[in-house]
Amino acid sequence: MIQQGQFVERVNGMKKVLFLIPILAMTALAGCNTNNQKTNSSSEENSETTSTTSGGKTSSTTSSGNTTSVEVSQVSWDSGTEGNYDGYYSGIAKSLTGTSLLSALHTLINNSGVSVSYDWSRYEAADEDPNNKSNVLLVYARLSMSKSQHDKGSAAFCWNREHTFPQSKMSDTQSKSDNHIIFASEKTVNAARGNLKMGVVDDGSVVKDFNGNATTCKKNSSLFDPHNQARGIVARTTMYAAAMYNFDPEDNFESIETMLEWHINYGADSFDMIRNNTVYGNQHNRNPFVDHPEMGCKIWGNTSNKTRELCGIN
Repeated sequence: MIQQGQFVERVNGMKKVLFLIPILAMTALAGCNTNNQKTNSSSEENSETTSTTSGGKTSSTTSSGNTTSVEVSQVSWDSGTEGNYDGYYSGIAKSLTGTSLLSALHTLINNSGVSVSYDWSRYEAADEDPNNKSNVLLVYARLSMSKSQHDKGSAAFCWNREHTFPQSKMSDTQSKSDNHIIFASEKTVNAARGNLKMGVVDDGSVVKDFNGNATTCKKNSSLFDPHNQARGIVARTTMYAAAMYNFDPEDNFESIETMLEWHINYGADSFDMIRNNTVYGNQHNRNPFVDHPEMGCKIWGNTSNKTRELCGIN
């Protein structure tokens, strides 16, 4: 049996840690963030820091010219600050595990009311920067860019709609417009990922952003390793794709073990929860692994000794 209490405690415990969301030209942070090499004396002279508290979350914004870092405290999905959708899952028996739970989630989220769309407005809404409603947050590099800067042919400084589960590996037409899978992404970093599987890259090449600045994303000939926040996002997106469309997680990840480890170690934060709510409002289904992180272990926790260890399964 899965020790659910142990797993939830581990996941929620991590949510007390602060994470940094870099915006535009970035300072060097852990994960796929930019080492900004530019010099701008006027930017440093005009530095300003503000702090705000809303809905149980505290954020501080430090602006320096075109460089902004945002610090946001992580919150538990069930804290009530982002809304609780327990009623959505009322038909899912808590005793279910493995393929039985995966099948039940498929029935729940793949219903006749689901309405996908490839319209830009859907993605502008889902990935809206909470600190600048005219911008979107970009999934891999965590940059903030104007909503209007859509990918238009040869434009270099733009964002496009990234299938975090590669479109080339999708066998379902609906999935190619599914907002739970597709995120706003900076064009250059998106191209660097291509359809590589997600996984840990200890060496390989460093991915560069649209300005040619090095990020801490890495890739090699077979794997792409994004920053820490994106690690958790793509893990839960892959789980959703498995539940919604019966896709094989190992078409997107080097292993089930890595997918679960990233899901556990980089848990959903307030942005992920707000995004899930926004997509639910437009598309009419939810990503269960954002709302109920323990479901990841309940489904894939018995895959191997490593996953049993990760999930605390006896």
